[in-house]
Amino acid sequence: MRIWSGTNTAPPVTQLTAGVGDPDSVLREKRRLLALVRTGLTLAISYLIIFSVPAASLSTTLVGFVVLYLASNILVALLPVRILSLAGFDVGLILFDTAAISAALLMIPSGNADVFIFYFAIILLASISDRLVLSLLAPIVTSAAYLAFLFLRDGTQSLLQPAVLLRLPFFLLTGAFYGFFVDRVRRGQTAVAEAKQRTEARAELLSAIAHDLKQPLWIAGQSAALLYDQLGEAVPSTRELAAQVIVSLKRMESLTLNFLDLNRLEVRGLRIAPRRTALNRIVQDLVDAYRPALDLKYLQLVRELSPGAPMAWIDPLQTERCLANLLDNAIKYAPAGGTVTCRTECDGDAVVVTIGDSGPGISADRHAMLFSRFQDGADAAGRGSTGLGLHIARALAEALGGDITLDRTAPLGAWFRIRLPAARVDSDPGACVDAQPVLQQRVA
Repeated sequence: MRIWSGTNTAPPVTQLTAGVGDPDSVLREKRRLLALVRTGLTLAISYLIIFSVPAASLSTTLVGFVVLYLASNILVALLPVRILSLAGFDVGLILFDTAAISAALLMIPSGNADVFIFYFAIILLASISDRLVLSLLAPIVTSAAYLAFLFLRDGTQSLLQPAVLLRLPFFLLTGAFYGFFVDRVRRGQTAVAEAKQRTEARAELLSAIAHDLKQPLWIAGQSAALLYDQLGEAVPSTRELAAQVIVSLKRMESLTLNFLDLNRLEVRGLRIAPRRTALNRIVQDLVDAYRPALDLKYLQLVRELSPGAPMAWIDPLQTERCLANLLDNAIKYAPAGGTVTCRTECDGDAVVVTIGDSGPGISADRHAMLFSRFQDGADAAGRGSTGLGLHIARALAEALGGDITLDRTAPLGAWFRIRLPAARVDSDPGACVDAQPVLQQRVA
């Protein structure tokens, strides 16, 4: 029987990240965007004021205005997030910046009608506020401020120019577009947050169910294996029945562990604890554990374990889970009386395990998506599966620092090669590596 299975896998690594719907996280992002937009606005206004006025004409009022306007942006960047949630803050900030821009433009001697471009920053700030009404009102406020600037600068005649009259509806259209766009983005974020919560709740439920099933399945499997060993060849029919029970329990155990592995890999990550391990021993124990399944289908086992294979630098438990999925597939798809092969060999700085069968193999049109999760696992004979086994096997192999490939040159059956890192002489036996959730990098 296998020696690595134990009762539990290594403890998962919990990744602490702020949720999509976390209010403080949203407000911090809002503060960051406000500071970014206002930084560009305050720098541009300050630059125009200082460099449009001769140095000899710079007054204390102009310098004081520039200093205070720049300081206001620093103040916004340092505000507590709870203040940013107040409606009065958003309204006050829009009115303050509108008044500041108008006052600054009046201070610039060479200012002309084209400076209206600065008022678009107000519309952008209003959209960041996450208040749709404010996004629609901001163009009205900026239009009024722009008209007031032109009136004070050039009198009433400037207000009747066609170019000015065309800019006012442009303000309104821009504000409406920003408001609509931001509203759609916020709705999308809410939908994503709700979908994520539903996915996490479903994953937790599946994980809880799978975890509760694992222990009774293990006990039932050990009891059936003990019965199988004690019966011997004396009662063939009863021994065959015990073998069927073992195979069914092992399939259920494999499916349960696959769901647990999928949840850990996608959500929590794995804690890989590599150490110097004899890969031949893992393969030998795994084959012994699957002996009833081999006997039940009268399968011939070809075991070619290289006596010169070096020690591997692997996590024994996760390696066994990876190989178990492949061996389970080989036994499942091999025809009755067929052959299952397990081979180990050395290949440079890696130890290679090859698991193959004499079944119908895998059709060429399925090679590209072979390791994708929940793919239809039907073989050339039409027999199906959940499509999780190969997906989990590849994820575990990569988490262990290796890889898994399908040998497309094999003339018969499906043959998989798993390359795992060989242990160095100076390998630290106590090292522990946190593997990232390798499955989120594959889902688009």
